[in-house]
Amino acid sequence: MKLLVALTLCVGFYSSLLHAQTPAVGDQRRVIPATRIDSPGSRNASFAIGLTRDQGITFRNEARAPDALRISVRVQPEPQHVGKTGDIFALVVLGGAVQMLTSDGQLLPWDGTMAGLRPVRDDVTLQTTMDLELFSGVVGSAGTFPFYLAYRENSSGDFNYTATPESLLITNDTAPTQSVACPAYGGRTVNVGYTSAQGVFTHAPFRAQDLAMITNGEETNDARFSYQWIKRQGERIDIYAPADGVLVRLRHKTENLPIFPSDDFDLFFLVACDPARPGSNDVIVRFNHITDPRPDIKAAYGFGSLGAPVFTPAFEEREDRQVPLVNIAVKAGDYLGSTSGTPTARDFDFQIGINDMSVCPFSVLNEPHRSDLLALLGPQSATPFGPSVPGYACRGYGARP
Repeated sequence: MKLLVALTLCVGFYSSLLHAQTPAVGDQRRVIPATRIDSPGSRNASFAIGLTRDQGITFRNEARAPDALRISVRVQPEPQHVGKTGDIFALVVLGGAVQMLTSDGQLLPWDGTMAGLRPVRDDVTLQTTMDLELFSGVVGSAGTFPFYLAYRENSSGDFNYTATPESLLITNDTAPTQSVACPAYGGRTVNVGYTSAQGVFTHAPFRAQDLAMITNGEETNDARFSYQWIKRQGERIDIYAPADGVLVRLRHKTENLPIFPSDDFDLFFLVACDPARPGSNDVIVRFNHITDPRPDIKAAYGFGSLGAPVFTPAFEEREDRQVPLVNIAVKAGDYLGSTSGTPTARDFDFQIGINDMSVCPFSVLNEPHRSDLLALLGPQSATPFGPSVPGYACRGYGARP
């Protein structure tokens, strides 16, 4: 198995990267309470493991077989163990057998005994929060890989571990196999991985359970967009890239009372283009009213508190401010930021444009995301709390994005 070979090659080098680190804004790793071997039940220690595909900006538990990624572990010891010396252990189940990741870069079978355990990092000073990278590269094979994590404080022998495994999923989802140069906003040229929209929308742009309902733009405000109504008003919900793409435009609508009582961002991503027809067959994704873009996206807006557009003394789009400092590439499923919607309606806008025409954005998503989000459609009269109406038509799209 490719993962077995890759881990054997890489763990010896990356196990040296043990350090305290501030949690990432887009860290979706589940915090796993520890169990101590001599004291059943959870302890005041925890573990987490996940994948990053963007150099630690975001973490998750799922990636695609061709993705370049890193596997990262977080260990938070019991307070009384901080500052003392300990060992850290990581085990992975491969082909039904439990393998130990060792400090000298090997994967060895575990015999199931405490005496037979080998640490991935030994004699380290335990810190309040520690991050350990186990792997960097391309896994190459789809599968589910359960990991067990543990640490031992050496002077007392206290041994904290995860009683159940945390699984990392490597999928066969579509991933780009090419790089196409496309003209982009602001006179830029960017490289994308697709030449059409067929089958590329493999991830949901937001979680269905976070929404009360969805309405069509023709009923709500602007026929180019769908409108998502947040279920728990005032709370922020997470936004994700539905496909691989590149950030090509960034609007910052700064608060301007009483005309615009908000401060948020509109994000534009180019997903595909047709090299034979530059600029005319583009596939774009757009989110409006994103309250808190992830840090690198927010930093790509180069004009700070200055708005684009501006609303006074007269409305002006200020397109010169909307070219991002960096055209950031994202992959399907990557965390993009969070939103609480507009300050009054608590909704936000979503758009997919194909061949210079907006489409029902959910109609082009892969299943099950297509059905999950279409099921939330309902009439404007039912907003903001719903309910949605089974079979309600996704209609009225077709305007130029």
